[in-house]
Amino acid sequence: MSVFSGDKPMWKPIIIGVLSSALIIAILLCLSAVVLNLTPSVPYGIIDYLTTAIAGIGVLIGSYIASAIMKSRGLIIGLLCAFIILAIIIAIGLSDGKNDVSIMTAIRSAVLLICGAVGGILGVNKKEHIHIK
Repeated sequence: MSVFSGDKPMWKPIIIGVLSSALIIAILLCLSAVVLNLTPSVPYGIIDYLTTAIAGIGVLIGSYIASAIMKSRGLIIGLLCAFIILAIIIAIGLSDGKNDVSIMTAIRSAVLLICGAVGGILGVNKKEHIHIK
């Protein structure tokens, strides 16, 4: 069965999941920027891990929402949401030409894909599902 065909098309929940992930990530990044600005001294090395954790939280929630809408195939939906967000993050990171793929990219990829899979599974196993027409 294709992603965009079948009884229930998967594109609508995936788009909703990706958009909600992006919104949650943006809000959490803005809040963390305010907190980091108010903190007198922050080790520079913590920022990569903080942004990875924030992206993981956003992907977890977005894939949870998407799979709760779909009510089935949670693992696939969660991984697709995570992969799309990961592709967006990597594309933005590589767009300036100063950053390259590093070990942090591999860590971020693993965290996002695991969070997407877990969110997708949790969303499908939820007793009450989200109904979107």
